[in-house]
Amino acid sequence: MDWAAWIAQWAVEAPVLAGSAAVVLLMIAIAWGLGFRAETKLDDATLARLADTEGAAIEHSLIAPDGRAALARLGNGAVLIVRVMGDDVSARSAPAHMMRVRYRQGRLSAAFADSGFPPLEMKLDDAPAWLADMAAQGSP
Repeated sequence: MDWAAWIAQWAVEAPVLAGSAAVVLLMIAIAWGLGFRAETKLDDATLARLADTEGAAIEHSLIAPDGRAALARLGNGAVLIVRVMGDDVSARSAPAHMMRVRYRQGRLSAAFADSGFPPLEMKLDDAPAWLADMAAQGSP
């Protein structure tokens, strides 16, 4: 194919390409306008609300520095794990003896005995005493 044929073909196909790009940009603008850019962050109020749905109060809690994950020890002996999932949160609680909590070299890992909920992995600068006690108590 010579240059003249290539330029002629590109001139025919360019409007289709430009139209497709314009539609994609329009869809991105609409999504941005509807709030799909919103990002949920966990805070103490959210954790308290979730603990209340479990019928318990929070004894101790730990929120990841980026606000996208949290671990809480509830007054009824359960452990609550919360994660940000898009613009909402996913939470699960279980009795503490059904959890495996490990803290080593600045990394927290908390997993339920079953595999239905992915383990919580979190980097921490310093572990609070209650978390170190919980990790030392063993796991199922």
